[in-house]
Amino acid sequence: MAIATYRGERSVSEITNKLFTKLTPLQREKAEAALLKANPQLSNLRKLPKGSILRVPDLPELRAKTSRSLENPDDQIVKQISESLDAFNKHMRQQVDSEQKSVKQQTALLKSARFKKDISKSEQLQALASDASKALSARSKNIAERQKKVDASIKQAMKDLKEGLI
Repeated sequence: MAIATYRGERSVSEITNKLFTKLTPLQREKAEAALLKANPQLSNLRKLPKGSILRVPDLPELRAKTSRSLENPDDQIVKQISESLDAFNKHMRQQVDSEQKSVKQQTALLKSARFKKDISKSEQLQALASDASKALSARSKNIAERQKKVDASIKQAMKDLKEGLI
């Protein structure tokens, strides 16, 4: 059975049109029924994420469009997983960058002359500020270490995918 990816079509009929050529109304009905049977998730397209893998039913009497990606299913799955891992990694990097920026802003505030002046009369506040500064420094290091681990894990997963180990 070949596979294809869901690309955001609005109906099963639209997917069918993109998968098969020159369908008569009867053939379309049969193809749509077979497609739904092979892919029950198509019953609610609003919840189906783009890029989802669809099984294309073997219907010998119908001709599949060659322009629709009906390549080796293993290759398609590897490609889809690779793209998802890459997107996840980009998202994680954005989160890390945002968190590191926040840590830098908080650290800058703690080191600002005005803040130091405002807390200069209280040893207790100075101690809290020192502890907060140490905690922010540790947080920054922890975030960087975790990002390195995520990068290494994703890199290894991509390598394993390309080598066919997954």
